[in-house]
Amino acid sequence: MLLPNEAITEQYPWLTADRLTRVRAVLLALTLFFGLVVYVFHTLGAAHLADPAMVRKLRGLGVLTWLYALVQMVDLRFYNSRWVRRRRASGIPDSLHGWLFGQMLAMFGIVYYGMTEDLRWYVAGLVFLGLSFLAFPIRRNH
Repeated sequence: MLLPNEAITEQYPWLTADRLTRVRAVLLALTLFFGLVVYVFHTLGAAHLADPAMVRKLRGLGVLTWLYALVQMVDLRFYNSRWVRRRRASGIPDSLHGWLFGQMLAMFGIVYYGMTEDLRWYVAGLVFLGLSFLAFPIRRNH
């Protein structure tokens, strides 16, 4: 019987611990870069804000996005539901899935920041992206 890391190595031989480190760095760099782009956009004088009704709908979408991502991250880290088993069968490491859920929160924050100039969702998303790096470490084969 293969261990999960051995199955990943067999299915995706290019997905090594060193490459996962690079993927993690790229995810963080892209998230920070897009946040910087939105910051520069607002700094240059873009004063058009979204309609309050749309902002209210966007907040509802944000709550649903956060609930989905946090439930999936908790399930991935602590439980073994059928969705996690199906995700593991794809051969992609749990750490990468966890990081992508964390990045999903930060990316929603970027969209919200871009439309409303409210930085809080983005900062909270960055915090959870960082926490996902801690909660889902890179597993190294010895």
